[in-house]
Amino acid sequence: MSQSNGQSNHTVAGVADEVRVPTRAWRFVREQWPLLLIALAALLAGAIALLSQYFPYSKENVAKSLLKSFPGELKFDRFEPTYFPRPGCKAEGVTFRLPLSAMSAPPLVTIRKMTIQGNYLALLFHPHHVPQMVLDGLHVQVPTPGNAGVFPGGHTTYKTTIDEVTASGTLLEVARSGAKPPLRFVFQELSFWSVNAETGLSYHLAMHNPEPPGEIRSSGNVGPLELAKFGETPLSGTYSLDRADLSVFDGIAGSLSSKGSFSGSLGGVNVQGTTEIPGFEVLRSGHAGDLRAQFSARVDARNGDVSLNEVKASYGKTQILADGSVAKKKGWEGKFTSLDFTVRDGRIEDIVRMFAKGHGHQSPIAGTTSFQAHVTVPPEAKPFLREVILDGEFDIRNGHFEHPKTQTKVDIFSEKARGQKKGDPHKDIREEDPPENVTSQLGGRVALRSGVAQFTDVTFAVPGASAEAQGTFNVLNEKIDFHGTVKIDANASQQTSGTKSIFAKVLDPFFKKKHGSIVPVKMGGTYDKPAFGLDLGSGKNGTPSSH
Repeated sequence: MSQSNGQSNHTVAGVADEVRVPTRAWRFVREQWPLLLIALAALLAGAIALLSQYFPYSKENVAKSLLKSFPGELKFDRFEPTYFPRPGCKAEGVTFRLPLSAMSAPPLVTIRKMTIQGNYLALLFHPHHVPQMVLDGLHVQVPTPGNAGVFPGGHTTYKTTIDEVTASGTLLEVARSGAKPPLRFVFQELSFWSVNAETGLSYHLAMHNPEPPGEIRSSGNVGPLELAKFGETPLSGTYSLDRADLSVFDGIAGSLSSKGSFSGSLGGVNVQGTTEIPGFEVLRSGHAGDLRAQFSARVDARNGDVSLNEVKASYGKTQILADGSVAKKKGWEGKFTSLDFTVRDGRIEDIVRMFAKGHGHQSPIAGTTSFQAHVTVPPEAKPFLREVILDGEFDIRNGHFEHPKTQTKVDIFSEKARGQKKGDPHKDIREEDPPENVTSQLGGRVALRSGVAQFTDVTFAVPGASAEAQGTFNVLNEKIDFHGTVKIDANASQQTSGTKSIFAKVLDPFFKKKHGSIVPVKMGGTYDKPAFGLDLGSGKNGTPSSH
């Protein structure tokens, strides 16, 4: 019994000791709490001071970080660091200018509101890592080269990486020379990933293109940014352009779609793609058709200069090859267009239908054609047909006229030229024994200036007859003025009947040669209503006589 009581007393004593320990601790806390509060306050104050000094999202540190990547002049209208629940900052009225730019010039970048969000784990273990940045009301204004500030050289070594940057309400304005308003690119989507000055960034965008108006989507990679050699900054990705309305350009219409890929640097981006323009139309012709092309080009993203290395286009049954450039040229304001076109074994009806007006959906002439031409369009702010300059040569083989009555007249002319038949050119084509269908051959050189095409070395041939001519065609009012000679196998009087033939027989001695006759002719009127006749005031070569 006494042993039991001894064990019980020992147990009670142990419990009492355990109770007295926390009791003593609480007594110490109660007695020393002012000192503990002071120590805790000192610890918090030290932590806050340390955090404030080294807090990466302070106004000073954020400004320093931005200016390390993009040197210039930076201003905040309002700046507020945030500590809880996540570290970061909010800034309003952010303005960035290039260094040494004129204060009267608009800033390069303005941001209505910028929010940077981090987390404390990243702050402790990855101090150069920012999880997210949100930009609201981003506005970029690119000045003309003469009004731009000085962008300093060098390559930044700033190591901060931003996981994701999203921008809403983004507007890009590119200034143009003269009184032209700036080009405005409105972005519906704009996001960047893995943004780092040393490695570059990935991006995705969707925006409205101003000229021609359409929708652009693109994804790819840019950078790292080379400040000293800006044009060497790498660039790659894919793009698509949808529903671009070509009617904003004087003289053409259609809805353009294009897609492709690009790679290279800002100073020389290699682009490969395809283009489709259903319903492409040169408005003066009134004829619409599908135009498709594959192309390879090189673009200087710094100034917009384009070099077309290879373009393979198709319109109807005709293949068109082209190369050239659309680029700035010394002494000119704006882009100077210079292109070379080649067609081999195409269809003349496709070419005529594209540019010649009237005649419904039918070309007045059909046949195989080949041509090559050099085209330049100087930026003179004139209507296209007055600006364009063209030099080329062409030929049409196995040509025939689509209108039956026109072709019948050519057939009858050929028969008479061979002295085989004295038919009536006004004969109804439904009569029995129609003439055989003959083909025509046509070729020559052309030079287009200020809307007037000057034709030289023009030759035309059908069985029994050939012609040489030169003259002009005004593409603005479609007036024709041609002079030349026609050589026929038969006598000139065999080309006419009735009283006309009597008059022609009087002239036979003047036109008759050893083999057939050579008759001076002229053609006037308009494209729709040409007028033909003898050119009695011209010399042998179709040039005006001195008499």
